[in-house]
Amino acid sequence: MESAYVILRDRRFWAGLTGLGLVLGVAGPFGTVTSLPLLPRIAYWLFMVYLTGPFGLLCSRAFSAGLRRLGLSDLPAGMFAGALTGLPITVLVHGANAILLAPGDLALDPIPLSLSLIGISIAISFAVTLAFHRLPETPAPADTAATASEPSPRLLERLPADLRAPLISLEATDHYTRVTTDQGSVMILLRFADAIAEAAPTPGLRVHRSHWVALDRIAAVRRDGPRAVVTTSDGRDIPVSRANVPALQAAGRLPQG
Repeated sequence: MESAYVILRDRRFWAGLTGLGLVLGVAGPFGTVTSLPLLPRIAYWLFMVYLTGPFGLLCSRAFSAGLRRLGLSDLPAGMFAGALTGLPITVLVHGANAILLAPGDLALDPIPLSLSLIGISIAISFAVTLAFHRLPETPAPADTAATASEPSPRLLERLPADLRAPLISLEATDHYTRVTTDQGSVMILLRFADAIAEAAPTPGLRVHRSHWVALDRIAAVRRDGPRAVVTTSDGRDIPVSRANVPALQAAGRLPQG
């Protein structure tokens, strides 16, 4: 769910909701153009998109993650997640309308309105998936401290300037990767495999399905049965899966045993 919270902190998401609310407020769909004056209509639609937008995003991301675990690819998962999200959204909208509107303010009966809301939920979920699916962040200017003889990992160009420092670790979270450097950590919208590729030329190992560590930032390694645990230079423990123990031994970081 952390990826949803990253989107909720993105100004583009809130700007999109605001723009949608204003457009709906002016257009007045579902009969509100005749039942509500302009300013109350705009206020109503802004309230509705601010109410349903974040709630729908959280539901959609949760459903989408579950569907991807079942084997669906990103875009179909986004569409089906939108359909599932439309169900609680419909309940939420009907409840809000019962409080905010008088009987007859909407031109649609409950069932057609519910079907319309599910369709809108599918469209919005699909659009959000497209907008945030592997969307690269704008690269910041290259760090002037990097030298031509020691190229800086391309991954650092995606980080805020104050975090551009030697890499410690990468951690996969849904479509996002948490990048940790000597100066701190940040979540970026990038697949784990792509983040590892962009970490070059920093020497490192993928020690787990969801973890990569820089070799020169391994402070200690201890065995944990057939597995192992790496302690990084910033004091964190990172699990090493059984399948990756030989690679750690080959790198000279764990004695044979």
